[in-house]
Amino acid sequence: MKKHLKVLLLLIFVSFFQITTLHSNEQTVEPGISYDEIYDPIEPINRVVLNFNFFIDDIAIRPIVKTYKFIAPEPVEKGVSNFFSNLKEPLRTVSFVLQGEFYKSFNSIGRFTINTFTSLGTFDLASKVGMEKNETDFGITLAKGGVSSGPYIVIPIIGPSNLRDFSGDVIEYVVDPLSNNVPNREYIAIGNGINERVEIDEQIDKVRDVSSDRYEMIKSIYYQNRNAQLEEEYIQNLPVPKIYIE
Repeated sequence: MKKHLKVLLLLIFVSFFQITTLHSNEQTVEPGISYDEIYDPIEPINRVVLNFNFFIDDIAIRPIVKTYKFIAPEPVEKGVSNFFSNLKEPLRTVSFVLQGEFYKSFNSIGRFTINTFTSLGTFDLASKVGMEKNETDFGITLAKGGVSSGPYIVIPIIGPSNLRDFSGDVIEYVVDPLSNNVPNREYIAIGNGINERVEIDEQIDKVRDVSSDRYEMIKSIYYQNRNAQLEEEYIQNLPVPKIYIE
């Protein structure tokens, strides 16, 4: 039954990709990568969801985050962050394979093996021996495959995204080779979500302090960060003549 549900979910989101590609108001881009442009047709709904998210954050999530940051020493915070980052290495491996980045895929699975067996991922020994972490996700994989970003959406509890990146997140949850074999995976998802909230706590506090339209600010920051990630991925994979490399 679970397998049929996964297949159904994949088919639904593949359909969303096709609809987005055909009917998005974004300009046509060159094949190979699709940059995020701001397309926000459901802004009134997004604003309501954003206000709801800040309300939930104020009464439930923020107190937990502030308490955790107060009682947890910095090495503990770093270890927890490393732990959850290490859990994503198998997904990064799959993403890099789909992107044709086989060296990076081997690097990711090597990092996962080293860090898991030495410290359960709480210490990044792999980076110390020269195996640097390469960030990627299924949203970037879809972008590099030419899938347009689609409309901007604010997801309850989760926050800002767009149709492509949210679909990538759902696919990651469905196909995750690690979490699919771990009991009570929802607790891992909750822990990871809290950890990600801790990592951006300072940025969220700054957004709270501004007097301007925080909806527009968050939307702009999201797309700037996402485009920067796509640009970095694109530049890293351009065939650059050796004469320009110092």
